[in-house]
Amino acid sequence: MSNFGDTSSAPPTLPHRTGPHKGPSGSTRRGSMPAPPRRRVWYCLAISMTRPPLSVVLVALLVLALGETAGAVMSRLRPQIERYAAARVAANPQAHGLAGSAEYDDEVRDQAVYAVEAGLSFFHTHGEGMGLVLFFAATLVASVVPGRRARGGLYALLTAGALFPLGYAVYAGAVLELGRETGIALAERWVLTALGSAAILGLAGLAVAIATARDRA
Repeated sequence: MSNFGDTSSAPPTLPHRTGPHKGPSGSTRRGSMPAPPRRRVWYCLAISMTRPPLSVVLVALLVLALGETAGAVMSRLRPQIERYAAARVAANPQAHGLAGSAEYDDEVRDQAVYAVEAGLSFFHTHGEGMGLVLFFAATLVASVVPGRRARGGLYALLTAGALFPLGYAVYAGAVLELGRETGIALAERWVLTALGSAAILGLAGLAVAIATARDRA
């Protein structure tokens, strides 16, 4: 006779899980399936490259060539440059504050010559960099910025900014003719600051234009 209440012969039933079980603290129990990793979506802006105006390209090549030439001159004619700078300092004793004391005058002369060499060295390094910056930035302006007036404004700012290395040539010449302190102050205030600000504004405007084009895309 079978007993209806006897379940000893029935197969065991496994609990059914519909998902990972979490403990009281919200952490997933050991052995449950981990959550799938979040997928990253990368956005890419397709740009049809356009050539910038030839005048801008010529300025970029000119600045790059001047920077390379300055480096070659500095490496080959350094002694001649030092002698010329020392002679100009001696020819402008009042501008440099020479006092007639050999020790003091030698120190003033060495500082002026060092400032001239630093200006020429910065002209060399910045000329190599800013020529390339102008070329590639102007290419992006021609390819991304839609308005003609906007492109013209950015071209003007970037071209003026590319002339920033010339400020260091003015720096070196002003030190010789006006004295170290006066020459540096003049170059920094009236040339380097103005051209550097133009470069910063031009690059900032280009960044805004690229962000706007990406949002439209």
